[in-house]
Amino acid sequence: MASIVNRLQAVITPEIPKIFDALFDCTLDMINKNFEDYPQHRTNFYELLQAVNMYCFKAFLSIPPEQFKLVFDSIVWAFKHTMRNVADTGLNILMQMLQNLEQHPQAAQSFYQTYYTDILMQIFSVVTDTSHTASLQNHATILAYMFSLVEAGRITVKLGPSDDNVLNIQEYVAMLLKSAFSHLTGNQIKIFVTGLFNLDQDVHAFKEHLRDFLIQIKEVTGEDDSDLYLEERENELKKIQEEKRRMLMTVPGMINPHEMPEDMQDE
Repeated sequence: MASIVNRLQAVITPEIPKIFDALFDCTLDMINKNFEDYPQHRTNFYELLQAVNMYCFKAFLSIPPEQFKLVFDSIVWAFKHTMRNVADTGLNILMQMLQNLEQHPQAAQSFYQTYYTDILMQIFSVVTDTSHTASLQNHATILAYMFSLVEAGRITVKLGPSDDNVLNIQEYVAMLLKSAFSHLTGNQIKIFVTGLFNLDQDVHAFKEHLRDFLIQIKEVTGEDDSDLYLEERENELKKIQEEKRRMLMTVPGMINPHEMPEDMQDE
């Protein structure tokens, strides 16, 4: 079926809901019990999702919410899979979906409101799982993109109690990590979360930031917040943020005029 979608591309979009009705439930019932049964069905199913996502994305926007929830859950199951090819396919589908949504602003906001924090939770769960280390580049690419969406104000729906989504996501990620890694200090988590935003325009640096954190969570460092490494890292991130801000100031519309230095407001 994926081959048909790949061949016909957008022409078959109106038929995708019928294809899902015929295949989705029965296929999911075969593959959602564990990660081992029916490996060929599993691979074919995700190749179909990938083809639809690439060529018939509007079909995802036309199916009922409960069926789209199954699509989303299937993508999560994919990138949590123990088979590397299935996991990477799931990550690629998710990244392509996030990019596709940018072409559909209204649908994007509804998606973010429903799924944004869930995606963060699920991606961080595989980032910190040593069996998924080989996919760190894909994890970094997705997370950097997601944090950049929030930082740039492209998500207008509230993602938490505050009107400031950057604050909402900072607090959410900090809470998520503290509950999962109680041995980390508040300062360790704060610096890590700060870096997720400061480095979101540089995927390589973002990936190294994730790698440093993975090393940290394996170490019990105690409660000493005066750790020189943390202080140096905090200062380094401040410099990176200042440089990124200076660069954004040169691009019209990227910075709120009220946040510009006085000597640049009249230019």
